[in-house]
Amino acid sequence: MKTDDLAAVLAADAQRVDTASLTRATGLIALAGLAVTSCAILLMFGARADLAVAMATAPVLAKLTLGASVAGFSLVAFQRSLRPGRATVGALWFVMLPLAAVFAWALATLAGQPAGEWAGPILGRSWRACLISVTLYAMLPFAALLALARFGAPVKPRLTGIAAGLGAAGLATVAYALHCPEDALPFIASWYPLAMGISATIGAVAAPRLLRW
Repeated sequence: MKTDDLAAVLAADAQRVDTASLTRATGLIALAGLAVTSCAILLMFGARADLAVAMATAPVLAKLTLGASVAGFSLVAFQRSLRPGRATVGALWFVMLPLAAVFAWALATLAGQPAGEWAGPILGRSWRACLISVTLYAMLPFAALLALARFGAPVKPRLTGIAAGLGAAGLATVAYALHCPEDALPFIASWYPLAMGISATIGAVAAPRLLRW
């Protein structure tokens, strides 16, 4: 059989790939991951005592907005990375917008206090619990996202892992905000982004090993 004839036969048998399924699956995993992570955190730590009132305060809204926006931008980059030829890095850079906003807000808060008093609002009373919990609970949606990535065709698995790690940490941030009693902006701007960075680093290391073609 000639090469042209073989190509014609293969083309005739080709079926359209439903690339939108990856987008739908990413959204479903994000919703399920948020629900599972929230339930796990509430069962383990419980909700903060004043949650109903605190949900309308600026610090809690800042935590929720930070987590949701980082998750949203990162998951867009993640699902784009599963299809060759789609722009991924540009979408991931948008994560810097909410991070920069919360950093600027925290710095403005610290600027009105003597430098010797900065440790209190930065460390709070539970910085270790926040850092460890957000990082660990982010692994729940992170594992599901990497499992989904195996059904795609990520040509830059490290970037896929970073996006998955950031997205998962964003979801864990929203979930942990239901418990976290710390409302100082310097605390929020320190430990939540650090947990996101650790999760992204885990993704950068793990994804190339788990997503080999």
